[in-house]
Amino acid sequence: MAYLLQFCGFSDPLQLFYLEQSSDAAAAAGAGPVFAGFRPFQLDALLGWALDTARLRQWDGAAIQRTVLDSWMERADLIRQWQLRLREEPADWRVVAGLGSQRDWEQRCEALLQV
Repeated sequence: MAYLLQFCGFSDPLQLFYLEQSSDAAAAAGAGPVFAGFRPFQLDALLGWALDTARLRQWDGAAIQRTVLDSWMERADLIRQWQLRLREEPADWRVVAGLGSQRDWEQRCEALLQV
């Protein structure tokens, strides 16, 4: 199965909480991507979260690890910009990332279009 890691931008704590809650509800139903916020925005934290998510969702840990590492390397310049910009954001803001299968992301988009 292929997994997609998306970096969604910056979020304040309340919006991040709502996003995490909606993803937790979707996860309980076995659908939809999972979201988390990071500050500092570092590979170790992102990879740890992704592997924990993989265990909880019974995803292929090796495939998740490859996805995270590949995404990090492909977006290295952009990630560096976000890391620098995060220093200028309020102390409680986070960089938000979402992780899921292609079907998870499709279901998320479909749900957004139904609103």
